[in-house]
Amino acid sequence: MNQNERTASLRADRSVIERAAARLRSEAIRSGYAGLQHQHIAFALALILDELARHLTDLDRAVRWQTVQSCRLLLGEQPDAVE
Repeated sequence: MNQNERTASLRADRSVIERAAARLRSEAIRSGYAGLQHQHIAFALALILDELARHLTDLDRAVRWQTVQSCRLLLGEQPDAVE
């Protein structure tokens, strides 16, 4: 994989993680308006995803892959095949 492909791959993975974090926050806010409790857990998970996205280049390859796949599932997207 050349540098341009690596950069594009990192950017795409970061986007998936950031969208998942945004979805968690959005759903937590909606749940709060509906009177449900424990939104703080969704916000905490979103903060963890923010940190993972911020430090994506430092993650172990397997951890990065699993994080992205989990976020895709959360977003209702098709996960990648096992590498």
